[in-house]
Amino acid sequence: MIRPKLSLRRPFSVAAAGLAGLATAFAVVTPATATPTPTPSASATGSSAPSCVSAEDARYTHTFDGPKGEASIALTNGPLCAGEEQEFALVSYIAPSATFAVPQYAFDTSVKKLTGVADGEVGAVTRLEFAVEVPACFTQVDFVFGSKIIDPITEKGDRYGDRKVGSSTGIGARSKGDRAFFGNRSDDAWYNGGAGTCVQAPAVEAKSDCDGGVELVLTNRGNVPATFTLRGSGSFEEKVTVAAGGNVTKKLTAEQGKEITAEARGMQTWKGAWEKPADCQEPEVGEPETSYDSTCEELTLQVANPENGISLTSTFTPSVGEPKTVTFAPGTTKKITFPAAEGLTVVVTGDLASEKPITWTAPKGGCGDGGTGGGDQEGGLPVTGAAAGGIAAGAAALLALGAVLFVVARRRRIRFTA
Repeated sequence: MIRPKLSLRRPFSVAAAGLAGLATAFAVVTPATATPTPTPSASATGSSAPSCVSAEDARYTHTFDGPKGEASIALTNGPLCAGEEQEFALVSYIAPSATFAVPQYAFDTSVKKLTGVADGEVGAVTRLEFAVEVPACFTQVDFVFGSKIIDPITEKGDRYGDRKVGSSTGIGARSKGDRAFFGNRSDDAWYNGGAGTCVQAPAVEAKSDCDGGVELVLTNRGNVPATFTLRGSGSFEEKVTVAAGGNVTKKLTAEQGKEITAEARGMQTWKGAWEKPADCQEPEVGEPETSYDSTCEELTLQVANPENGISLTSTFTPSVGEPKTVTFAPGTTKKITFPAAEGLTVVVTGDLASEKPITWTAPKGGCGDGGTGGGDQEGGLPVTGAAAGGIAAGAAALLALGAVLFVVARRRRIRFTA
């Protein structure tokens, strides 16, 4: 029997097929997560950078020229988001030295801020420019984050610290100097310098007028402006700045001038009030004109008080009948009448007084036929005794109070009684 020769090719083929089958089975039962497939990141999707920043994340560049009192700041990664804001301040000081020394007093300030915008809103401001006046003497100029101004700067008082723009730490480090502006110089945004001592020499002179007003002459003989704070009666208050070597005149009314104070750095508080000038003309007090008249029906007494008179009150007491008390205001004319009767007399007392009783007399021709007489009888109503004293007392009171009160009294028709 002839046996064919065995070949190894078939067993290898079978074994290969079996291994392939095992591999397929293993692939089916093994979890697919064993070899995860990478997913794209947010940056791989091509998402854009934020369209706005918070105030805390905002970054800036700045310029600063202390001697000129000029500065600017620009947001480099903004604008700020809606509801966000950042304030800045540039302030110059009057200082006692060209290097840091205290005390220092604020001379001029400029405060501005950047504000956020809503998504899609246009016109966002990302740059601010500042300018302040610098005194022509020793000074310090600071550019700072925030709006709080330290005034004055004293030995144990607050300092700006890292609020200063361009600081190496803190909030001030959020801004770097604009290299095109600073070049190789330090980008610090603070300055000490100037030449000469700053002098404020304020002074106050007062002059009263005859109407109750007060004229204040505010003078500054120093080399820097001086600011006066004026306060007067009636809740009056005003600040007045006077340039170096200049003066300003301020007029206060009679209502404001009753009590006055003026304050300014470099002088003690000035206090004053209206004082009557010696050359004021005294007011003229008019005297009343009086007369009386008898007719067959009545006795009539008339008093005409002039506009520049004083209020007068007198009592007219007849020999028959009830007395009458009458007040005569300035600028008025009044008549007081009593029924005619034989033997009728009237006595006047008070501010106006009669030297003797005023007697009714029948008119010429008599009254038997019903006719009436007329015309003024002898003389007018005498103004003596208490009457003269009343007028004199009233006039004295007016003179003591001054022309202003007299004018006011006439306007308000205030009665002056003896």
